[in-house]
Amino acid sequence: MTKIKTLKQWDKSGKDLDKFLSAGDWIDEDLCNYIGEVVAPAYCSCEFVQGGNPFKCEDGVLFYSTVHLVGGRYLYLGILPEFKQ
Repeated sequence: MTKIKTLKQWDKSGKDLDKFLSAGDWIDEDLCNYIGEVVAPAYCSCEFVQGGNPFKCEDGVLFYSTVHLVGGRYLYLGILPEFKQ
């Protein structure tokens, strides 16, 4: 079974979120909700959410923490360019 990273583990780690998570990590619903709700999401659909605060900007493109809902589980995709609504 794949190990799931949790909001509690992140709280205890003392790391920045982008240092705690890596693209391809499975995360719990609480951590997904944190990414999507701590600040109004930049993008939100039934399968994808991008956190509201960009991590960086390159050539005018903003990059956000991105999560994908796959079969009832949450997959962290990493810091990706903004999706358009």
